[in-house]
Amino acid sequence: MKRALFGLEFIAGVLAIVVAAVVVGSTLGSATLVRAAIEKARSDSAASSNQPQLSALVAHGQKLFAVNCSHCHADDATGDEGPDLHGLTKSDERIKGIITNGIKGEMPAFGKKLQEADKDALLGFLRSLK
Repeated sequence: MKRALFGLEFIAGVLAIVVAAVVVGSTLGSATLVRAAIEKARSDSAASSNQPQLSALVAHGQKLFAVNCSHCHADDATGDEGPDLHGLTKSDERIKGIITNGIKGEMPAFGKKLQEADKDALLGFLRSLK
């Protein structure tokens, strides 16, 4: 009869080490994921509590943006089909002109749909974007 290369005790010891490593590794991995989720929740909470209350004009502009603009410029105005609208450098009159007349082949005109007060509200919302 041939003698076994490794004894039963040795195999049981190696198996115990492997199981312990798997348990410790999965616990550490889970802890890292939980820690990351907690940090994200904290930063989101801090960001939302630091935001000033929107003026009525800006709040109205935000609602108009959600209905008329977000499908191209994304809900947060970071751009999708249309460009990112944060930090606009165009003049207020130029922006209102673009809202009114659109851009041929790129953006529809909203001059017939929106009143002057609505365009002012949209402009206020766009200027509030950071």
